[in-house]
Amino acid sequence: MSLRFILCICLFLLASFQAQAGKFYKIVDEEGNVTYSQFPPPPQPAQEQQGVKVDEMSVSGESASQVRSVGNKQYCGEIMLPSLNPKEPEGYLELPDLRQAWQSEMEGDTDLNNVRFRMYMGRYNLSRDPSEAGQRKRDLQCAIQWVDKQNGEVEKVRSSLQEEANQLNQQIARLKAKRDKQCGSEPYRDPNQPGTEVLWQRWRDCYYQFQDELYDLEYKVSEIPGR
Repeated sequence: MSLRFILCICLFLLASFQAQAGKFYKIVDEEGNVTYSQFPPPPQPAQEQQGVKVDEMSVSGESASQVRSVGNKQYCGEIMLPSLNPKEPEGYLELPDLRQAWQSEMEGDTDLNNVRFRMYMGRYNLSRDPSEAGQRKRDLQCAIQWVDKQNGEVEKVRSSLQEEANQLNQQIARLKAKRDKQCGSEPYRDPNQPGTEVLWQRWRDCYYQFQDELYDLEYKVSEIPGR
């Protein structure tokens, strides 16, 4: 076998490998739908391209995906990130559990065999990303990094909620102290002794005039997220 023939075979194999490891195009339309293709989308009129993002990607890379904005939503690949609103602290408090779920999936549910099984079961579309496991892992890395960047805000929310609970509990303690001072302890009650019944009725009327306000404060404490 001649040296020239061997060199030709090597060049052919190298070209084939480069073709397989080439770039793919990730296309996100204005509704957040993601598709993958070996070819860029055909040119469209300007009005039809509004809100559509097209990114080149290497299927063999190991770096995390990048956060993408589509309208008022954010994505890490196909993972839609939660929308956070300071007026709705529950969203911040759910981030640690969400991060744990993503971390568990990245560590144990993104290997190629599982992905092939999920493709077989119809969870993934075979016509899409040819390296589904690797891309899913990059998306998860991106989502986890995004959550980590929110840690400061999560701590602020927790601190604010704890302060709110402390203030309410202080109000409850002051109100109970006022009630006990004004009403005293529950007196002895004997149905056979009318005098004790009168004293007990007076104590009950005094005691229960504080109950509605106490119930309201205690309910507010119970409704604080994370408690």
